[in-house]
Formats: sequence, structure tokens, C-alpha cells
Amino acid sequence: MKTFLYGLILALISHTALAEEILTPASPFTGWSWYNEPKPSPEKPARPEQPAPQSVPDLSKMSAQEQAKVLRGYTMEALNRAILYPTRENTATFLKWQKFWTDRSSMFSQSFAAAQLSHPELDYNLEFPHYNSTAPFVQTRDQQQRQDAITKLSQQYGMFYFYRGSDPIDTQMAGVVADFARTHHISLIPVSVDGQVAQSLPDSRPDSGQVQRMGVSHFPALFLVDPASHSFKPLAWGFMTQDDLAKRFLNVSTGFKPNF
Repeated sequence: MKTFLYGLILALISHTALAEEILTPASPFTGWSWYNEPKPSPEKPARPEQPAPQSVPDLSKMSAQEQAKVLRGYTMEALNRAILYPTRENTATFLKWQKFWTDRSSMFSQSFAAAQLSHPELDYNLEFPHYNSTAPFVQTRDQQQRQDAITKLSQQYGMFYFYRGSDPIDTQMAGVVADFARTHHISLIPVSVDGQVAQSLPDSRPDSGQVQRMGVSHFPALFLVDPASHSFKPLAWGFMTQDDLAKRFLNVSTGFKPNF
């Protein structure tokens, strides 16, 4: 009986060892082939670093130009964000910036008026009124200034008019110059550079070297000529109305001083 039990125990131990040997998987044979080498696990992409929050610049340490540049940058950022991400909050942020600039503009407009009261020499309306009711007075004053300039220059200068009788614009300008000289009693010498005489300037003379001596390069051309000193200066090139011609006399008389 003991012999039987001992044999049964040995059989169970041997069966258990065999079962473990079958159920436990053996390492696969890898040999020396390169394709069995262990592959590295793919690296996870690094998360982008979150940008550090921008610090609010100290505007008190900036110039006015630098301050305006920073504030415009905030405004454009708010506008672009409201357009790209049109939420109620983003739009409200931009509207606040818009109101900021509108308020500043209104304040500047008021300070502009206050500055003119403190410095009346800066008030444009004193010298050049812009109201409709004052327009006739301004026009009368301007016309008188032009007439004074014409009278002054005509006491020293006469006019040379160089034109091409075959050109319609030149002949049109010839009529303007003839009427202007007659109205303001200015001596006029018309010169036809192509030999054809304009009907409005029957006393025209041919060019006898004046064009070259005076450096006339474009036509029609109107020059002021001082007969005493034989000096000359251009007055007009191309076509011009009588009103503009009167303004040109004023410009020459004042040395082209700005009239504004």
C-alpha cells in the first residue's frame, strides 16, 4: 500500500512538471537577423510650451508716440480677435477700445477750439472765413489783391507770348493773352515760332532768336520781360484762363507765398 501511494505521488509530480513545461512559452529564436532587433518605441511629441503671459508695459515711462503705438496694437489685436472669434466678449472688448479712441478724438476737438481762443493767431477763420455769408467779401478782397499785383508788375514788365499758329491750344491761349493784356494795359509782344499768325494776334512777329536766347522749350509760353534790364522770367506754360493768369501774377508778385 505504501509502495502504491509513493508511486502515485511521483506520477503527479512528473505530470505537473510536464504541464508547466508545455504551458510556459519559450523565448522565440532570434538568431542574428537585423529585422529581429528590438525597435525603439516612438517618442511622444513634446507639448508646445505655453507662452508666458505678457506683462503690461508701463506707459508712464514711454513717449506719447510710443504710447499710441502700444495702444493701437491692443486695438488691432482686439479687432482681429473679434473678427476671427466673434464672441460677445471679444466684440465687447473691441467696442471698448473703439470708444476709447472716439472719446480721445472728441477731447482733442474740444481742446482745438480752446487753443484757438487762447491763441487767436492760429485761427484760420480769422484770415480766411469759410462761411457762405462772407464769401462775397473774400472774393472781392482776393480780386483786389490780384489786381494790385498786376498793376505793380505791369509797371516794370511787359509780356512775350511764344506760340505755334498751327496748334489749336496755342491759338486758344493767344486769345486769352490778348484780352488779358488789353484789359490790364500791359504791353505784349507775340512771337509765332512756326510762322503762322493767330487771328487774335495779328501783330505777331516771327522768332528771331528769342526762343533760343530765353530758353523757351515748351509752347505756348508766356514770359515777363523787363525792357530796362533785359531780364525775364516765365509766367505761364500751356493753356490758362484769365482768372488763373491773374492768380499767377499774384504768385509772382509775392514770391509764391502760400495763400492759405
